[in-house]
Amino acid sequence: MWRGAISRLLQTLTVSLVLLPLAVVGCIGDEDIKAQFEGYAPAALDDGWVVSTPDSEGLDVAAIDRVYERLFSQDEWPTAHALLIVRHGRLVAEAYARDDAERDRYHHLQSATKSITSMMLGMAIDYGYVESVDGPLSLYLPENFDGGGPVSDLTIYHALTMQTGFDFDNDVHTATLFNYDGDTVGYVLDRAFVFDPGQGFYYNDGAPQLVSAIVQRASGVSQEKFARERLFAPLGIDNYQWESSADGRTFGAFGLWLTPRDMAKIGQLMLQDGVWNGERLLSSDWIAESTTRHVNRESYGYYWWVYEDRDIFAAEGHGLQIIHIGRGRDLVVVLIADPYSSDAALSPGMSGLIGDVALAAR
Repeated sequence: MWRGAISRLLQTLTVSLVLLPLAVVGCIGDEDIKAQFEGYAPAALDDGWVVSTPDSEGLDVAAIDRVYERLFSQDEWPTAHALLIVRHGRLVAEAYARDDAERDRYHHLQSATKSITSMMLGMAIDYGYVESVDGPLSLYLPENFDGGGPVSDLTIYHALTMQTGFDFDNDVHTATLFNYDGDTVGYVLDRAFVFDPGQGFYYNDGAPQLVSAIVQRASGVSQEKFARERLFAPLGIDNYQWESSADGRTFGAFGLWLTPRDMAKIGQLMLQDGVWNGERLLSSDWIAESTTRHVNRESYGYYWWVYEDRDIFAAEGHGLQIIHIGRGRDLVVVLIADPYSSDAALSPGMSGLIGDVALAAR
């Protein structure tokens, strides 16, 4: 419970922290916050991962060495915590720049949570609880749709592609949603509309709360419990937290905490087309559909960022919490950093580190 209370406080303070990047940078520069670099060989544990080496899996060792040396630099990427690399399904590199104990601690994924919400909606469709993404939201949440107007036209597809049209400003409304003590679906749908559904892209934390509510209504259990039974348990994930609102709905946009190795499992499952240890957990059709770009001029699928020119897709959260999946290179890269700092101000170019790893794949 204490972790949830603290995260609620930190979530509320996120906007203030983002507005004070220069002060935070000054504090970071006053002392060494990185550990001594001692290599990146992953430990062999009984956690479902087979470990290997970069050379054995066709990675340029010299390039990987440089990446990790930069990760541990006191000057570059001060907010970076850890980097993990999986090639050909094997964990080949792993290091924690702050504290080795972070390997076994769960970490706030921030908006990378949205991608797991997308997976849960896909599973709800796979199991027949939800018919399709074309269904109206009112079919599953009729009590929130007793009037006309644009809200009556909303579909699951609109929510999944950030094309709802309502004015949900994350800098203003996310903290309220996080602490709201009433009906969170009603709170989201009460936002004014800035354009009609389907007429534009507006990234926000409100739409995934609607999707989470649909998963709960359709499956009969919270999205967290649905994930626990259908996704996390088969992957061997038991050290996690997924927070819920006061009305008992799992937060769909944020609030999921996973260990770095378990983040990599999510990426590897997606790379393996939804199959884990011979068991299909998620349909290949959903993976293909959710990681295809659906919005003109936006690199966005169903809560996955899609970069077609590089044949990759990614879950991305504030502060640079990233699960990068490279289809063509058979590569998963996990990056974690301070989740409550400004990725733009404190970590310039840090996402390029992942690109350096991809270039090292032969």
